[in-house]
Amino acid sequence: MTTRFLSGISFYSFLPFFSLYLINEKNLEESDVAIIILTFLFISRSFSLFTHFIIDFINYKKTLFFSYLISSSFIISIYFTSSFYILLLSSAFIGAGFSIANVGTSLFIAENSHHSQRVKNFSILNVIVNISSAVGGAAGEWFYHGSYSSVIFLPSAIMCVAALYSLTLTDKKHTSPMQDQPTEATTRFLAWGLFLCYSSIPFFMLGLVFRNLAYLFELHYQGARNYISVAYLFALNASMIILLQIKVTQFIDKQKKSHQAIIYKCSLILIAILLLFLNFNALVSLYLLIILFTFSELIWSPYNNSLAIEKCPFTHKKLSLSICLFFWGLAESLGAYIGIIANDVQIHIYIPITLFLLLISLFAAEYSISLRRSDENHPISRM
Repeated sequence: MTTRFLSGISFYSFLPFFSLYLINEKNLEESDVAIIILTFLFISRSFSLFTHFIIDFINYKKTLFFSYLISSSFIISIYFTSSFYILLLSSAFIGAGFSIANVGTSLFIAENSHHSQRVKNFSILNVIVNISSAVGGAAGEWFYHGSYSSVIFLPSAIMCVAALYSLTLTDKKHTSPMQDQPTEATTRFLAWGLFLCYSSIPFFMLGLVFRNLAYLFELHYQGARNYISVAYLFALNASMIILLQIKVTQFIDKQKKSHQAIIYKCSLILIAILLLFLNFNALVSLYLLIILFTFSELIWSPYNNSLAIEKCPFTHKKLSLSICLFFWGLAESLGAYIGIIANDVQIHIYIPITLFLLLISLFAAEYSISLRRSDENHPISRM
């Protein structure tokens, strides 16, 4: 958790100001900067698929240590060059380092606890990520205004500290390989595939709403275009998560397992249909949108990560979460893209209705599979 907090501070003090640093300090063209940032983001997404292989090969401690060290080293290397191709290569290694470290932390949490404990731990992780993003963003902006070079030295130093701290990690595992019958394995895979689909929908909405919030605010808000209000919206989201995440998780944990599943799926439905009733034309509507969005996030965010392990159809459970993280990232990117090109009718009618119907279909298919599994496991069905 400590290394993830440090990594979060480093990431959010680096990425928001990286493009400005390349333009103002390295004098790169905006088109070149766009390619560098795109490479960074693509690598940081795609390397989630390979993290579990690296962990299996060299264990968690070494994986985290080298990923933090690689990020720190290549961030500092940016200071010494203005070559586009070297900067492009460095951004790729930085993205890989951040990706492996962050995914590795999630995998460690997932594999070293059971479902109930995983949900609690991922709730704590969600709080830590939000605190680190606030601290990192504030620190990065303060250092950026003081000196462009601080955008490089600060995150590099923090990642170096994270690398050293990761050496205190103790490797241990609680999960064991699964050995299912062929029919059971196929059923589990189908159920996992359905989960992958419906668990990607909140990330699609996260990209559509949050990654385009300033753009949509400026485009639709009928009052004065006050970007401080947008900052308040982000602050409201982070504050609610920091203050309420643990309490909400504890409340849900006290409920029956079947009730937990219903609450989780209701949170997905809520986030899918929000834009059907709320828009970006007024601050009141915007604040209500963020409040309801965050309430939904308080539920699905920790449960998605834990259920990716719980529903794993593979022998190695780390593979399930790695694949889910990759597709969740793609869904978020797609949502951010759709949020820019879609018109009002599509955003407020077609998209929410489509997502709602898709969720209902996926839930119905999952329920059908669960009934089939129950029949197969019934003693009479085996006679």
